Amino acid sequence: MVFGSQKVDYRHFYQAVRRLAGGLQSLGIGRGDRVALHLPNLPHFCISYYALLHIGAVVVPVSILSKESELAATLQHSGCRAIISWSGFLAQLQGALAQAPECTLQLLLGDQIPHHAHSLTRLIAQSSEAAETSGAGPDDLAVINYISGGSEENLGAEFTHAALVAGATTSAEMFRITVDDRVLAVLPLFHPLGQSLLMHGTFYAGATAVLQPRFLPAEVVAALREQQVTFLAGVPGMYKLLAQMDPPDPPVTTLRYALSYGGQIQEGVLAAFEEKFHAQLLESYGFTEAGPLVTSMRINRDRKPGSVGLPLVGVELQILDEEGQLLRPNQSGEIWVKSPTLMQEYYRKPDRTQQRLRDDWFFSGDVGYLDDEHYLFVQERKEDIIIKGGFQIFSFEVEEVLLSHPAVAEAAVVGIPDTAQGQEVKACVVLKEGERASREELISWCRASLPVYKSPKMIDFVAALPKSPTGRVLKNILRSEAAQARSAAPAHGKQ
Repeated sequence: MVFGSQKVDYRHFYQAVRRLAGGLQSLGIGRGDRVALHLPNLPHFCISYYALLHIGAVVVPVSILSKESELAATLQHSGCRAIISWSGFLAQLQGALAQAPECTLQLLLGDQIPHHAHSLTRLIAQSSEAAETSGAGPDDLAVINYISGGSEENLGAEFTHAALVAGATTSAEMFRITVDDRVLAVLPLFHPLGQSLLMHGTFYAGATAVLQPRFLPAEVVAALREQQVTFLAGVPGMYKLLAQMDPPDPPVTTLRYALSYGGQIQEGVLAAFEEKFHAQLLESYGFTEAGPLVTSMRINRDRKPGSVGLPLVGVELQILDEEGQLLRPNQSGEIWVKSPTLMQEYYRKPDRTQQRLRDDWFFSGDVGYLDDEHYLFVQERKEDIIIKGGFQIFSFEVEEVLLSHPAVAEAAVVGIPDTAQGQEVKACVVLKEGERASREELISWCRASLPVYKSPKMIDFVAALPKSPTGRVLKNILRSEAAQARSAAPAHGKQ
């Protein structure tokens, strides 16, 4: 691993993992205990993650962007006995721990450690190495990844050690990662893709992980050049910002492949990125419960505009209608997935598991189709489809038109309740800095390209869209805010 000027080779990495594993055992942490991992992209995230797996404990990665209430809810639901965090998060941490009485053990990274907590670095330095034999088997629970940005309930996807191994081997082999590669980990490691590809896949291949704790375009370009990075993984928003930069000078010459995950790439971004960074950008698709990758563009296959590629090795896809009947190629329906990296179940949520997981097939919640060559085209989240007057409207169609307006930087379209039509189309728009546009102008712009029923009737201008840690727009929040505003309007005399 490389972190700034710090370098950790595999021998010292493994020694640190086994020392921390021994230290955790000395504190009473063992097989089956859930432990929250609340750290940014640092070597200690990786060391802690594998130390917990080594003794058969269960890792519960937690977003460092979580609010106090969200952190408390995750600790409560998972029943974590301990948390590994950074002393800089202490104020937020104490409030959350006060609501999670089962979490009695704190291990903190940093210089100022309160008396009731343990120093993570000191525990590693002073502990004896744990035995080489792990405390868990392939089918034992290894990780609980909580779903971000979905419903308000806590949904933790359970993954076995075998599922992690399947994800590691598939990632390394599909993207041809070898011992000579240098993989930039700027996507958060607490995210499932950060774990599966940037950690497990990279270490399985014996490659070098270049850790970066935050995404700033200039810093990413500097890391790509100075660390001679060959593989990058990110989300569409990251590639958009990189594509908007001036061509790197001196140029980035080592980057071969970049993977985009978590949504569609805006038109023009893909070509601009590839031209500026001389690398092949591979669009992909997946979700937390799948471990998370499902499909990706192949390195050696043609790209199809609008497609998120072909199923990964070992992954099966089928498109079903709402009655569960298998659909033919090019027919839109519900996307079901079967994969060796799939979750076992939702932690402590048997009813929700039954709704989504049937005979080893998982309902993705997305609508799309497979073409004759088995390329997948994802059209919409099922919950995001707008039903207006009996007609289906895919919000991405409206968003694409809005984004083509020269003043629009970002747009998100949702359906809100309407007594006459069932639902009405509403857009939330972020304007480019220094640009101006009226609601009437944007509605007219949409009607020039779309049928009237698909064009938004309402447009709100907002400073920013609510997003998950990986940049996915949280439309459930937009729908909730719109519903609240609508119900409050009469009380204030608004129409």
